[in-house]
Amino acid sequence: MARPLLAAAALLAACSGDGRPPALSDFDFDSGVADESLVSVVRDAVPLREMPSCGGTAVSLTRRQASAILVIDRSGSMNENTLDGVRKWTALLAALDRALPRIQQNVSLGLVTFPQALAPGAPRSQDTVCALRTALDLEPRLGAAAAIMARLRADRPEGPTPTAGAEEVAGRWFVNEPDREGGRYVILATDGAPNCNTALDPATCPCTAAATQCDPRMNTFATINCLDDARTTGSIRRFREQGVFTYVLGLNGAEAYAAVLDAMAVEGGRARAASPRFYPANTGDDLVRELSTITSGIADCRFALDAAPPDPALVDLRLDGQSLVHDEGQRDGWAWSDATHREIRFFGTTCDRVRSPGQLMATANSRLSGTQFSAEQTAKRMRPSTTVRAPARCTGATKRARACVYSAASARRSEAFTVEPSRTSSSRATG
Repeated sequence: MARPLLAAAALLAACSGDGRPPALSDFDFDSGVADESLVSVVRDAVPLREMPSCGGTAVSLTRRQASAILVIDRSGSMNENTLDGVRKWTALLAALDRALPRIQQNVSLGLVTFPQALAPGAPRSQDTVCALRTALDLEPRLGAAAAIMARLRADRPEGPTPTAGAEEVAGRWFVNEPDREGGRYVILATDGAPNCNTALDPATCPCTAAATQCDPRMNTFATINCLDDARTTGSIRRFREQGVFTYVLGLNGAEAYAAVLDAMAVEGGRARAASPRFYPANTGDDLVRELSTITSGIADCRFALDAAPPDPALVDLRLDGQSLVHDEGQRDGWAWSDATHREIRFFGTTCDRVRSPGQLMATANSRLSGTQFSAEQTAKRMRPSTTVRAPARCTGATKRARACVYSAASARRSEAFTVEPSRTSSSRATG
């Protein structure tokens, strides 16, 4: 079952009337009007892009359960070094050994390696070197980190890169498990372009190796060196349409095929916002960082809403009362996971904060999302002691919600600020 994060809720309602409050510039800060409640600017006020509606009805916001299948490239090029001189296979295992134990109690983890290891003495042909298991190496379960690492440490890289087939094995397992609760993810780690499609013509296809390697006159394995991008991206897209999302982690060596890995990442539905769209890892430290980013998003920092909000642009998230930054750049803050607007993901230090105990609240119809400023930055824009008046029609809702926003639309100041009822607010205010 999905577990709520303490008192997690979403508020879905609006102030009565047509009524967005007037801009701050419509009021004289120094005059007094008897029938309007006074409000004082919060010292750690948050400048916001838009103005909210106030009040709301609580619905649940729950941390997503998840299952993830690691699809690991064990092709021969994984014997080469990272840019900092560590064997890629060794660096990848070290990064996984740090990332997996941290999430294994919250995420069911499984494994697919590709290509399948040749049995000792088995004949080498285009078919055998590209062969894949028809089942997962390990099926997803909680607490699987040690078993996954033991399986990988017993392996050694060899052979080509049948990525499309490996994605099929992982995606098909998820599709055949429709009742599996929570998010379903593939984490694909590879250092090269997909190949191993014997239906392609080596005379016309882009080659994933030196041109001579795609010449049947010079290489009896020429056909499997053709770039298999269309089949691979098609497979990733098909499973994404069935709710299985793919993260693409690209180790050094994939640079020449960055456009291919970008397309794979985009089709997987979990691409980075910046270029490259896949998660790049050229050193051991890169691997640790990017794997941590991926696994954190799956395990700790992804939350489901019971229903999509009426307007996804009007959602505010607060942790222990502090508004969190809506960051479409996915660096530090939160963003929608996809176009359904049923899931929110946190990034950077905000993700770290959300992992800790606290009260997380989402408010729809709020327009409270925006860039967060510190108290020092805020003080440069408006003195914390400044007092402004709230229009009578909204102060009742303001007092219930304990927060509202009023736009400062003058030429000198265009920000908006969170405000709260002051201790001296009029008891005659109505909502």
